[in-house]
Amino acid sequence: MNLSCRLGLYIGCIVLLGTVLLVYHNSVFHSGLVEDTGVNEAERLGRLIFENLYTSMMLGGGKEETMAIIERIRGVEGIEEVRIIRGQAVSRQFGIDVGRVPLDELDRAALMGSTVSAVEKEGGWVARLVMPLYVKDECTGCHDAGPGEVSGAISVSLSLEDDREPLAKHERYFIVLGGVVFLGITASVLFTVRRRLVTPLTGLRKGAEALSEGDFSYRVGITSGDEMEEVGAAFDAMAARLHETTDRLKALSEKHSKLVEMAADAIILHEADTKRIVEANPAAEALTGYSRQELLDMDVEALYPKDRLDEYRMLRTRWLQDGKGYFVEAPIVRKDGSLTQVEVAASVVEFGKRVFLQEIWRDLSERKGFYETLRRYAEELEDKVEERTSELNRSLKEMESCKNELEEACRRLKESEKTLVQTVKMATLGELGAGIAHELNSPLAGILSITEVLLKRTDKEDPKHHLLEKIKDAAVRSKYIIEDLLTYSMPSRAQTRPTSLNDVVRATLSLFISEIKTKPLDITEEFDPDLPAVVANKGQLMEVFLNIMKNARDAMGGRGRLAVRTRAVEEDGGRSAVVEVEDSGPGIPEEIRDRIFDPFFTTKEKGGGLNVGLGLSISHGIVKAHGGRIEVESEEGKGTLFRVILPAATDESA
Repeated sequence: MNLSCRLGLYIGCIVLLGTVLLVYHNSVFHSGLVEDTGVNEAERLGRLIFENLYTSMMLGGGKEETMAIIERIRGVEGIEEVRIIRGQAVSRQFGIDVGRVPLDELDRAALMGSTVSAVEKEGGWVARLVMPLYVKDECTGCHDAGPGEVSGAISVSLSLEDDREPLAKHERYFIVLGGVVFLGITASVLFTVRRRLVTPLTGLRKGAEALSEGDFSYRVGITSGDEMEEVGAAFDAMAARLHETTDRLKALSEKHSKLVEMAADAIILHEADTKRIVEANPAAEALTGYSRQELLDMDVEALYPKDRLDEYRMLRTRWLQDGKGYFVEAPIVRKDGSLTQVEVAASVVEFGKRVFLQEIWRDLSERKGFYETLRRYAEELEDKVEERTSELNRSLKEMESCKNELEEACRRLKESEKTLVQTVKMATLGELGAGIAHELNSPLAGILSITEVLLKRTDKEDPKHHLLEKIKDAAVRSKYIIEDLLTYSMPSRAQTRPTSLNDVVRATLSLFISEIKTKPLDITEEFDPDLPAVVANKGQLMEVFLNIMKNARDAMGGRGRLAVRTRAVEEDGGRSAVVEVEDSGPGIPEEIRDRIFDPFFTTKEKGGGLNVGLGLSISHGIVKAHGGRIEVESEEGKGTLFRVILPAATDESA
């Protein structure tokens, strides 16, 4: 394809692309205009329907009159659908109407208080808008809902086909006009390019062909009167200078050839870009075993071993950057396949705009033999040192293995000790919980039964009714405390299952609050409703949180602020549930902060079977067995924060 056709094709493609973009933008703009118009019209119609329904309801109209209004509006041309959707408040009051329940996400979003819209394009363009209906003050007389609550929604669907037809005609006219403009511009550009560009370039091509054949007297003689004439003049001047330069190069080439042929070291000259050898002196023929003609047909990299090519390429790049190369040793591959060690020096040579790299090789065969002997002795010495070092490393590994075995035995001993203490503690608490349940459940059941009978016999306006309610609440709360105590005292061998940490913390707080209800301790709770479940034993986790809360209470002396929080975090590519217990106590001294999880370590006074220093140690073991960890942040005089982090339950773990 010639230049004129190429330029015509390129320019035609550009003009065509611009025309297509304009047509596409016009189509998108029209489609958006139709959609916005349809949505606005649907919103106006929805508000009109609401006003009619509201007026009908205020005048005492019932369901039949409401349906009549809807049917009249449905009969209007262009209206595809009108539906009334009941909200939860109206459904609770009047019952569920199958024809007025939400059908899709737009209906449900409107019942949540949002006005939503969409344009459906399958089977014809239809604009749909769903808007919520709010209860007004004057509606509360008939509806069991408060002012401002969403009582329902109106769904309106309008056909947009009538609005799209005029715009479609405009699009077709715009496409035809764009085609005419495209053809006119393309024809004009082709004519101009051929006359002002292609003809002068043809003359330049013929001149270049003449120069390549050695005819330096050829002149293009362009007289177009523009930039192409300047290019032609520059071409003619270049031809004249090229003739002069060729003569000078011939003279320099003769001098260089004589110097190279007389050199004692091998000289190889090759192009920097192609790496093809363009010159070699007689010393290079003697060193490599190749004739000059054979060397001129070779790539310089063929004279270096393949396993040393990467090193040579790095050196070559540095030589080209620096303009010269210092003496380096390298092996050269001879014609018979043997290697000859040489010392290489390089320099960058430029002829005109072509860059060449000249390498000078000096034979190092004899000197290299001496160096090789020394290197062999050094390698033997290094092998002996490496052998002795390897034996020493094996001894160190054996000692490290013994150390690891001792540490593992110590760890197992500590775990056995913790397990024994936990087993005894849980057995005692199990017996205590069973006794409490047996002794208290029967009286509590009697109290609840009698209270229920008295509540039914007492009028709600009677002051005694309020006191009976308090008695009932206290009895129910006592029942839950007993259940939580039994859960807390379950043996550690109970199976783990997906558990809500919020429920575990609340159950633990019930036990904890029952112990401190007479003490001025301010407890604040902040639970994350979206906290993920964890796979755990509820009784064991209650023991962990109760130990932490009791330690916080004792540290504050029963007076102060205790904050309990839960939240979810993302870490290590998964979710975790976090429980934080923060007190306003004096904090943990820095010198004992690293020992608080050690067995039998405590800052409290020991005695009477209590405060033996196992609470935090047992808690740490329970959390670790659940795949979690306990973190502590404390500053003297500013309180302490215990943070329990447990991995969230997954489908596999559940």
